[in-house]
Formats: sequence, structure tokens, C-alpha cells
Amino acid sequence: MMPTSTTNVSKTEFPTVIEGGFDDSIRMLSPALFGYFLRRVDTADDAADCLSETFMVLWRQRDGLPESPDGLRAWSFGIAKGVLSNYRRGKIRQGALSEKLREGMVHMPVVIEPDDQDILAVLNTLRARDRELVILIVLDGFGVAEAGKHLGLSATAARSRYARARARLRTLIGDPYGTDKR
Repeated sequence: MMPTSTTNVSKTEFPTVIEGGFDDSIRMLSPALFGYFLRRVDTADDAADCLSETFMVLWRQRDGLPESPDGLRAWSFGIAKGVLSNYRRGKIRQGALSEKLREGMVHMPVVIEPDDQDILAVLNTLRARDRELVILIVLDGFGVAEAGKHLGLSATAARSRYARARARLRTLIGDPYGTDKR
């Protein structure tokens, strides 16, 4: 993956991101580590997140870090490689989850346009909680029990409220499909 940012990082332009008593030699590695991530991740923000994670790991291991500059550099880049692997695995999981969600979308939610005044007027005759229950079920695609849980109702209470709301709506608009089972 190539970064979408074309930021040039030099030692003079790189801000000091570590403060306090953390080892100065780690601070000197910041530009090199940031550049390492910039060349391998999608955005500069992702590179900064990876750098931050690398510093967290190094901070936790600070008592066991190599003392030689070359050893510390190798150790730090080894940590960075692990952080980069985690980043990539996370991107793969995120992509797979997004694909799974896209495939699982059975229907698109129905949107009530502002010019659908008749529908809005009829829905507004319901009590606020019943109106929200109907909208969750009919327009947002929730099941009755699921919508009830969202509103803090038991499944039984949700079914009862939904049945009453449907009956009220039927009396107001009629039963255009002949499904009234009175």
C-alpha cells in the first residue's frame, strides 16, 4: 500500500512527539520510524497512529531496551514491523467486516420525504413511543422484539403496542391491501 500523503519528513521538520524523561535516542528515531510508516500505510494519520503505538510498546519495554544505538534502532524497527503487521491485519478485518455488512443488507431503509405529508400526518397521530416503534419496524427494518428492546420494552409489550398502533393506523387510512383480519 502506498500512502496517500506525500509528506516529506526530515529531521528538522519533524515535531518532537515524545516529552519527558523517555530516552533521547528513542526521540532521535522518531523521524525514521515515522517515515517507515508513511511509506507503508494509507494516510499520514495512520502513520502517526502506528508511530504512537510503537512508542507505547517501547515505553512498556523501556527497562529492557538495548543500550547501543544500533541495537536500539534494530529493536525499535522490529517493534515497528509488528505494529505494521497489526495495522494490516486490522485493515483486512475491517474490509472483510464491511463486505459482510454490505452483503447482509437485505433492504435499503425507506426514507420519508418531506413532501410525504400524508404519511407524516398519520404517523404523528400516534403517541411518540408508538410512532418510534412503528418507524423502527416498518422503515428501519427491525423486528418487533428488537425494536421494543431498543425502546426499553419487553417483547410482549412491543408486540402489543405495535398491534394497537397498526390498528389505529388502519382506522385512519383504511386497509388498501385487504389484509384487515377483524
